[in-house]
Amino acid sequence: MKIKPYLIAFALTLPLLAASEATAQLTRERVVQNSPVELTFPTSRHIQLNTTEPLAAGELYYSIMHAFGTVENGITDFWGLDQGANIRFSLEYGITDRFSVFAARSSMDKLYDMGFRYLYLQQMTGSGAPVSAGLVVTAGWMTEDYTFLNQTYPFSDRNQLSIVMPVSRKFDDRFSLLLVPAIAAFSRTNPLLRIEDPLDTDEIFAGVGMGSRYKFTSRSSVTVQYVPSYRFENETVNQNFAIGLDMETGGHVFQIFFSNARALNDAYLLAGPNGSFPDFEFRFGFNINRSFQIR
Repeated sequence: MKIKPYLIAFALTLPLLAASEATAQLTRERVVQNSPVELTFPTSRHIQLNTTEPLAAGELYYSIMHAFGTVENGITDFWGLDQGANIRFSLEYGITDRFSVFAARSSMDKLYDMGFRYLYLQQMTGSGAPVSAGLVVTAGWMTEDYTFLNQTYPFSDRNQLSIVMPVSRKFDDRFSLLLVPAIAAFSRTNPLLRIEDPLDTDEIFAGVGMGSRYKFTSRSSVTVQYVPSYRFENETVNQNFAIGLDMETGGHVFQIFFSNARALNDAYLLAGPNGSFPDFEFRFGFNINRSFQIR
């Protein structure tokens, strides 16, 4: 039987059509879908600032933060280590992948605080959200014993509240930026309560913290922090600077830094006094961070 030329052409073309269809199908399968950008920062804390890093549901995170005395006296008090440290212990638990609650205790002013963290926007690859954004609300109460003072400080004078809204963007595997608008309110301010205020009035403070991270090895990053804050009653501006190093080791994230603030919580970071770097009124500090999946 004589085979028609067009049948031969069809037989030769069929494999090419099949290959083309397979390639097209394969291409559709390889289309990159939007996915969450993770580990913009290695922990929930960037030196002294809150980040946008959420906890997973059932994840327990603890942090131990330290800030020692100023280094200005040199070896006399071992560059501030002999002056004692402000230490903050905190525990945080992930209720969902975007919402967590925490409680903490700081040695300075024997401060207890608690609050929540909520990630309402997640940076995505592709055409998704270009940034991550969160909300951290913290309420605190000072329990220091002031009986040796002539003034009394009842419960109503010891309260503080802070609201911060961190926004971050991870540009690549090495470089990330952080912007943290924040506001804090104190039921009473006074130099004896760590907040210098000659008017001795209720105070509201606001500021915009800025931070950056550059990862120079697979487990180490250099970090920078700057927090200018504005005091509404006295119309003055505080300036906080810090520089640090993050190291990821054996499941821990170990952070060391130099900062001109002793504060370890958001309200004091906005309202507390800051030293002068040129006058060596800065201090050494370090944070230890670890998380566990318990559910």
